[in-house]
Amino acid sequence: KKAAWKKGSATPKAALADVQKCKDLGIETHLQANNTRANYAGHVRRGRQWLASYFKTPAISESERGDIASDDLLIPMPSSPASFDMHSDNDAHDDPAFKDAFDRIPNRCSHKALALFMSLKGFHENLSKTTIESIRSAFKKMWDLSDGDTYRGKWHFDEARRCWEGNPADSADVYDVLSSIKHKASAEGGDRTHSMAMMKDYMDRVLRWHQAACPLEIALHMIEKTMSGAQPSDLHLDFETRKQLTQHLEQITLVASGWTLWTRCDLSIDRASYFEIFLSNRKGWQKKVDKGQWEVDLRSNHYKIYPRPEMLACDNFFWMLVWIKWLEFFHYGRTLHPNDFLFPVMGANSVVHPGQPISHDTVQKWINESTAGAGILGNFSTHCFRRGGAQYWFMFAPVGQRWTLAKVRWWGGWAEGEHRDTLVRYLLNELHAYETDYSDALAPISRGADVSLTGEHALARPASTEELCMVHASVAADVNCLRNDISSVNNSLRSLTNVVVQAACTTATALQHPDSSRFSVVSDLSCTETPSPPYAPPVGGVSITAVSAQPLILSRPVASKIATSHSTHVKASSPSARITSRQLPTPGLVILRVPVLRPNGTTNPKTKSWKDIVTHWLVGDPDQGLTTPLKDWPREWYQGANRQFASKYHQRATIALEFINQYDSNEARFLAAYPEAELGHTQLLKAVNKARTARGERVSRTK
Repeated sequence: KKAAWKKGSATPKAALADVQKCKDLGIETHLQANNTRANYAGHVRRGRQWLASYFKTPAISESERGDIASDDLLIPMPSSPASFDMHSDNDAHDDPAFKDAFDRIPNRCSHKALALFMSLKGFHENLSKTTIESIRSAFKKMWDLSDGDTYRGKWHFDEARRCWEGNPADSADVYDVLSSIKHKASAEGGDRTHSMAMMKDYMDRVLRWHQAACPLEIALHMIEKTMSGAQPSDLHLDFETRKQLTQHLEQITLVASGWTLWTRCDLSIDRASYFEIFLSNRKGWQKKVDKGQWEVDLRSNHYKIYPRPEMLACDNFFWMLVWIKWLEFFHYGRTLHPNDFLFPVMGANSVVHPGQPISHDTVQKWINESTAGAGILGNFSTHCFRRGGAQYWFMFAPVGQRWTLAKVRWWGGWAEGEHRDTLVRYLLNELHAYETDYSDALAPISRGADVSLTGEHALARPASTEELCMVHASVAADVNCLRNDISSVNNSLRSLTNVVVQAACTTATALQHPDSSRFSVVSDLSCTETPSPPYAPPVGGVSITAVSAQPLILSRPVASKIATSHSTHVKASSPSARITSRQLPTPGLVILRVPVLRPNGTTNPKTKSWKDIVTHWLVGDPDQGLTTPLKDWPREWYQGANRQFASKYHQRATIALEFINQYDSNEARFLAAYPEAELGHTQLLKAVNKARTARGERVSRTK
């Protein structure tokens, strides 16, 4: 029995050890987000490497020292008078305990070593204040978790126990260094290096740049065909076209997601179903759990995305759907798996790797490329979408659609305890400049930006008596002008009526005198009305003047010739005979000539003219005035009064539809069938018409 008791007592000890390991692993894994934990570990590792470089003790192995990047090595402090005083604080670095200051268990030198390390990074290497704050937070978290409650709280020396207690990161030395670095950053204008906000107008311009660089309509057309039952392999998508479309679609979707969800674009989105997106690494979600907000946490990081067709560049619903279908149909050949990244990396061979997320550097490269291509000046980082989306919904959305600060805080994942002024200053720093802008102080109606958010109260407040009087005076002036215009129109119509009556009297008089042998003027004023003053209204740019009221008498030969003709050709001097019935074309319509002439004076080569025609058909060219793609032109834009565009429109349609419908937008097949494309669009059109005639789709006119 005694042996059996001993055997049974060993099991609980082993189990407790396993539980202890499980606890440590659970805290290490789930207490902080993965990105935060990795960043903190890097700061601690570099701090220990710096400290070990001053001592000859084997604090780190040679292999670890070889892995240290050159920018991570600490440069020793200079010994000049202007350098940092390394020998202050009673030569703390000469203390034998100084070399172990960054161990998991702190000692009496830990706070001084951390203050020196932060000073070097902030003052000597000139790192940002946010990096210095992250260094302090990394060591603070390490010491907080080192031994329960022993090393938490303010760092101080316990006289009774004769030992140091608290957290060295909460010491006065560390706080003094941190405050000094913050003051240095403010004095040097560090805030100016922050990323600019990606405004909605910038989003629209970037989308237009993507559309000009790549005909996205081809991708939409192919997805539509595939969803209708066609096989992706039957669409003959060539390698380069798929690569180009994939790059642009991924960029557009990534940008729309970042602007909508306010991510920094380096946070991975693990899964999306039914357009309810879950962000597993959303900043600040752990604090909600720490405060016991279980009900709130059930829905935290979950975002329901709805269509926004009026904001195409920011329509995450639309572009996410297009991007997922593009990946499934033309890259994976299957539906997305739960572990697939929505924004995977694409190799140099255009192979998409679903298990590897796109890198931060690639996203930054895309941002630089798109902003430069769209002609947007400024410094934009991956943070620009978070700031741009938040600023739009808080300040710039239409009246009645703007979000409250509480909604902004929830959607952006900021902590509940985040002070509202800190949040506004951090995220919406343009608001302060707007509310303190008094450049329109002399305006008759003040916008009062300092009274309400962006002066919104000025749009909703009741009108004052003075404002109503101003409105009444303006309306009265407009009514008087309208009366004068109506009176002028009446006078013009009266004069025009007199002219028409004169023309009728002239014709009737000529028919009543068939015996006249030649033109003669009848001076019978008693039979005519008093002539009205000449009237010359501009019609189509031609001035029409009334002639004398004296009627003309036509001779018999002329009269008989008119009688025998089925159509009357009377060349009377009446204004009605000179007015054309053709209306002016709709202003603003244009079909661009090809080859396209660019603003810099150069023209595209004739070999690319057919591509320009396809682009004009699918996308248009807003920079050249073709704001609506030709495929979307209604019939009245090239018929009726606008029939001057009919010939050119049908020529463009013939070439574009031949490429899209007959050859499924496959450039290689199209060029193989029509080598005339290398000679220009005119020869290509002749070849296409010839092919259509051979297929029985076109009937040639008989000449």
